Amino acid sequence: MARSSSDNLLIHALGDQWRWALLDGRGRTIKSGRCHPDEPDWPSDRSQVVLVDAGTCTGLKIELPDLSARRLDQALRWAAEEHLAGSAEDEHVVAGPRDEAGRVACVVIGRAAMDRVCTPLAGQPAERIVPDALCLPWQDGELALAERDGRILARWGEFDFGTFEPELAGDLLTGLVSDEARVLWYGGDQPDWLDGDSVEEPAGQRSLDQTLADGAAASGINLLTGPYSPRSAVAARTYWRWVAGLAAGFAAIAIGLVAVENRQLDREAERLQQEIEQRFAQLFPDVGRVVRPREQAERELARLRFGQAAGLLDLMSQTAPVIEGQDRILLDALNYRDGELELTLRAPDVAALDQLEQRLRALDLAAEVRSASLDEDGASGRIRVTGGGG
Repeated sequence: MARSSSDNLLIHALGDQWRWALLDGRGRTIKSGRCHPDEPDWPSDRSQVVLVDAGTCTGLKIELPDLSARRLDQALRWAAEEHLAGSAEDEHVVAGPRDEAGRVACVVIGRAAMDRVCTPLAGQPAERIVPDALCLPWQDGELALAERDGRILARWGEFDFGTFEPELAGDLLTGLVSDEARVLWYGGDQPDWLDGDSVEEPAGQRSLDQTLADGAAASGINLLTGPYSPRSAVAARTYWRWVAGLAAGFAAIAIGLVAVENRQLDREAERLQQEIEQRFAQLFPDVGRVVRPREQAERELARLRFGQAAGLLDLMSQTAPVIEGQDRILLDALNYRDGELELTLRAPDVAALDQLEQRLRALDLAAEVRSASLDEDGASGRIRVTGGGG
């Protein structure tokens, strides 16, 4: 079969056997299969769109001023750390579009998870990697659902998405989505807890693979950035470096242009310094003269963090005795921001996490299990706690 420029190769990187589907321009499946990523049997001459488990990713919206692409990437990674349990050094943060309020949407995935996907794809024509659940179509007032390989894909916001075990998805999604939200089903086996009479299947619905492929292109996110840039982007950068070197050779011949270029660089440096001072004043209006922006910014950020210490200590003084009183529950990590304490816990089962939530609520705290999953060692989950009773 002759290769068509409209063919789309979709690879779903899940487990030991990855699904793949070659789709034509109308969304019809030409070929499909499953294989170990180390021994791929998909067409090797097609550019690839790769989907990863959305359960390994986190969608965030962060307030940042307008910055150049390079400086935005640097600022975004450290700003995202405030929302994460681990260090920003261990995370790969990818910027998306800004929302109507001017916040930068982004997706965070652990570098270890990215390496597990990208290592088998070395030398492959992978052009885009996107969280699978983010590829489900979504509009305000909707809950988009699908099933793939025993997992429920869910999207309930522009950058609110995740994957769940089928038996837990109903309970975990309760409270995240309004009871009036339309429930749309995009493919796979519907779980028992889902009321089939209240579920809609979109008119003219295409296959789940085509739905996800279309959503990947429209998501505005590509995890293949920075150190994970696709091969074509790396080749383009190599090409432009060669062109720049050639241009520099011609510039050396016309030595008289060097002085002009130096004057332009001086002006650019002055402009950048003024921009740094303006942005610094926007972020830290109480600081007077800007002398050493980096050191002053670190000092102000430290001061802001210490300002939250009182609220953190107050919540910890109430929650710590409850956790310590549960012999079977272990605290793995905690994160505190804007009056909210997020606890990452290990427990023998999900019921133990629910019991802990109830005990915290009995102390007039607002507690909510945000996520929970089971593995061979028991259950792990996150509970959000705030000071207001609920």
